[in-house]
Amino acid sequence: MPPHRPHPFEGSSFTVDLGTGTPTFFSRVELPVATLDEVAYRSGADPANETHKQPGAAHYTHLVLGRALTTDLAVWAWWEAARGGGPGVDRDVVVRLLDDTHQPRLSWRFGNAFPAVYRVSPLDAGSGEAVVETVELAFDSMDAQAV
Repeated sequence: MPPHRPHPFEGSSFTVDLGTGTPTFFSRVELPVATLDEVAYRSGADPANETHKQPGAAHYTHLVLGRALTTDLAVWAWWEAARGGGPGVDRDVVVRLLDDTHQPRLSWRFGNAFPAVYRVSPLDAGSGEAVVETVELAFDSMDAQAV
């Protein structure tokens, strides 16, 4: 079991593996919101008028990844493969949070992820900001663990 960490992690040091085995640079990661359906039930023999609740199906918002646009078109190529219905577009994507010594301490794995949304920030001649490429990944499952 990893040692207990008494102080919080900074959110500025992380890696993203898009299922290729090699970390890909992203400057921003928005982890999904995970929710469970609430299934209400009441037994016919139950004298109480209240229902009992139990967890149902899990739902997730998209995993959102952003980075400065360069000539590296790997994310765009993945999007094109998904759009075209190509085989093998589903990947297991892993986000690792690093500590202050750049060692992985927490990780999130997103099973069978694929690009559902691709966008590029507006081009603006009056701005000196970098152009940002953003991809939103849909996925089947989300797992977290301490490393």
